[in-house]
Amino acid sequence: MDAVLPIALLLIVLILAAGVLVAVLGRRRAVANYRRLLAAGSDWRQVPGNQVWRRVRALREFASSRGLQDHFHLAGTHRGHGFEAVQYRRPPGHGQRLFTFGVAVLLPRPVPGPELRLTRAGAFGGLGQDLRVELGDPEFDRVHLLTCPDPGFARRALPGPLARALLDDERTSGVVLEFAPEHLVAFRPGPASPESVLPLLELLIDVRGRVPWEEASR
Repeated sequence: MDAVLPIALLLIVLILAAGVLVAVLGRRRAVANYRRLLAAGSDWRQVPGNQVWRRVRALREFASSRGLQDHFHLAGTHRGHGFEAVQYRRPPGHGQRLFTFGVAVLLPRPVPGPELRLTRAGAFGGLGQDLRVELGDPEFDRVHLLTCPDPGFARRALPGPLARALLDDERTSGVVLEFAPEHLVAFRPGPASPESVLPLLELLIDVRGRVPWEEASR
């Protein structure tokens, strides 16, 4: 019995040390990814956090009871469009013990209008099923969950060619695409890196350029 106690204490120390090591290595990897991301654009720069997540429904739903923290926040321009990219850190809550990370890219919304959200069907718990809008394209309606309080706006904002393009676009996999009141937002769980941020940024710019904003807002 006397020999068991030191072994148990040693195991506890080793487990705690392993946890610290994992945290340190994770932090170093996150910092390295962020530096690579800053270097991806000529004017990409770190900016202060601004809690923009409070104005984006998908991010509010990702938040824990303690909200979200801006882990890394950058801004810049890409293809002539100003944008923000944020790695969010969700503090533990609802029985969780560890931080969870998510990355969001935001562009200014050209024309105000109703909120609209697009995800792959079955992703993110099927949020917003009560506001589901079908476009009348059987394949699109099967693959994607489109929600909006104004069905007419949703159908005008996503005309047939754009809907078909999104249907075949692998960049939408695992992503929430949202038209928030002030921004177009692409969000996915996970860390920020050039490999995660650049596809989201390209997707948002492509969508922004193909939505008939003025017609959709009538």
